[in-house]
Amino acid sequence: MNIEKIKKEVISKISELEDEKLLDTVRKLLEDPRPTKPREPGWGKGIITYVSEDFDDFIPPGFDGTEQDELSH
Repeated sequence: MNIEKIKKEVISKISELEDEKLLDTVRKLLEDPRPTKPREPGWGKGIITYVSEDFDDFIPPGFDGTEQDELSH
């Protein structure tokens, strides 16, 4: 599907909307496409209920910041 066809389809669907709250949400999204609230530390707390005991046994090279990866040269 090309970009112009997608634009026309989206515009058509927006023009058919009757829900004022939904239209306001679409307007805000178009004005600022970034998420309204950035993630914060601890946002996933309670989602992961189990972590293996050996979770910290292996740290991949470069993950701790001591080694540079090949793309950063």
